[in-house]
Amino acid sequence: MKRITYMIAGMSLLAFTAEAQNSFSLNGKFSTLKEEMKVFLNYRLNDKRVEDSTLTKNGAFSFKGQIGTEPVKASLSLKPLNSDPSISFIERMLRTDEQDFFLEKGIITVKGISTAKTAIISGGKTQSEYLTLQARLKPETDQAAPLRAEMIPILVRTQGKGMDTIKRLQEIQQLMGPLSQKVDAKEQAFIKSHPDSYVSFDLVKERGSIIRPKTFEPLFNGLSDRLRNTVSGKAMAKKLDIVKKTAVGVKAMDFSQPDVNGKMVSLSSYKGKYVLLDFWASWCGPCRAENPNVLKAYNEFKDKNFDILAVSLDDKKENWLKAVKDDALPWTQVSDLMGWKNQAAGFYAITAIPQNFLIDPNGVIIASNLRGEELAKKLSQLIK
Repeated sequence: MKRITYMIAGMSLLAFTAEAQNSFSLNGKFSTLKEEMKVFLNYRLNDKRVEDSTLTKNGAFSFKGQIGTEPVKASLSLKPLNSDPSISFIERMLRTDEQDFFLEKGIITVKGISTAKTAIISGGKTQSEYLTLQARLKPETDQAAPLRAEMIPILVRTQGKGMDTIKRLQEIQQLMGPLSQKVDAKEQAFIKSHPDSYVSFDLVKERGSIIRPKTFEPLFNGLSDRLRNTVSGKAMAKKLDIVKKTAVGVKAMDFSQPDVNGKMVSLSSYKGKYVLLDFWASWCGPCRAENPNVLKAYNEFKDKNFDILAVSLDDKKENWLKAVKDDALPWTQVSDLMGWKNQAAGFYAITAIPQNFLIDPNGVIIASNLRGEELAKKLSQLIK
């Protein structure tokens, strides 16, 4: 009996020790903050979102909690106690005072003046590496900041967008393009020079939302064996393998799912035609914004041996059907109503939408992720 008691006590001690080893304490101070504000801490633990909050007192605040065995990307945001009702939800989102950082076991310190965005967050090894990366990106982020600030009122304005406003938005996007390319190049250089860093691992994961094997695989393979063999690393490797099986030049994997009337429709039934396999959902803003472009291409080529098979990642049929009606989508729609667990989405490693695959009459994938006018241009090259 004593032996069992000792064993239980020993197991409890080990569990307590492991928990203590993965605990963190975050202490912060905004030196010129005059009134109480809300501080939010967001991160993911075991694939679940964790949101903690507290109030400042004389500008000071603190959090305590647990993380897993690895550092995690987190965000710290500062918000007033009462939001201005005249400001729209979209504008509040765009103007959120927020900063990303790496949460890891031990003590994290936040030193700020009055905003979370400009605060200095210091902690362990991973956060130090993240600050190194941010310092390298500072020239580009400094140039991008006023452009982003100028875009906010344009994006939140839902009416009265004149041609001058739209033209300026396009000009800003063109100016942001070269900056984004420089940021990407610097991030890739960081990944190569820090193969065992969780910062590099996070950068590779970001590029894994829509994997392009030609650029993604070398970065992933350049990570250390330790990182590639983590649970997340193995998941990325599995996704990469699937994506390579659905790359341009590969025969498209067949599947069958029920249409809006419950009739089973298979991808193979479109053999002999050019078909766009389009993954989307009613709740996906970018998907809904892209639908008019897809509809335009469909109307131009529907009588020229071209068709569309759309797979919805909805889980509620009424939302799916309403979006189809509202967007006036005439092509065949299918879904197993399993959301992100949609079987076809799993076959094609879909973890972000919209995504699409253009398949030739022989069932071979010939292009992917055609956006805007790209679909019509590609079809005009193929269909004379």
